Amino acid sequence: MIRKATLADAAAIASVHVESWKTTYGGIVPATYLETLSLEEKQALWEKVLSQSDHSVFVVQENERVVGFVSGGSNRMTDGPTAKYDGELYAIYLLKEAQGKGLGHQLVQTLVSDLKQKGIHSMVVWVLADNPSRHFYERLGGEKIAEEEVEIGGKALWEWCYGWQDIKTMKS
Repeated sequence: MIRKATLADAAAIASVHVESWKTTYGGIVPATYLETLSLEEKQALWEKVLSQSDHSVFVVQENERVVGFVSGGSNRMTDGPTAKYDGELYAIYLLKEAQGKGLGHQLVQTLVSDLKQKGIHSMVVWVLADNPSRHFYERLGGEKIAEEEVEIGGKALWEWCYGWQDIKTMKS
């Protein structure tokens, strides 16, 4: 079941966020950084996000337990090749046991429907180039439009930006 997230979901979203980072980015992001991820800090972050009206956040539940979420809204970039896109998928995470069931695709489709209702017609997403999940965006028809170097935990990594000029054409 996918539904709009509420403030009461902040702790569950934080848990998925931290656990997903540890399982997804192990071997990519320094282990010392992953060890510092704090449920309390992420919960405070998600409480703030969920209290803002400019974010769209949806959760997916299995057996009444939150196993994933997606977050998006207006594009945060104001210049460069990605600035011409009006929307952005900020984050999408699923617990490892919830992956491979089509839930990620359903979450993205739910977000896209919400963004279209808000007058957003194009979208970008930034993903670590070494993250094997980046192929998910390629299967959805995202085109690589930019890249930039970022630093996480003292390690230089590349992020790639995928874009959809018209989210109505996103592959299903």
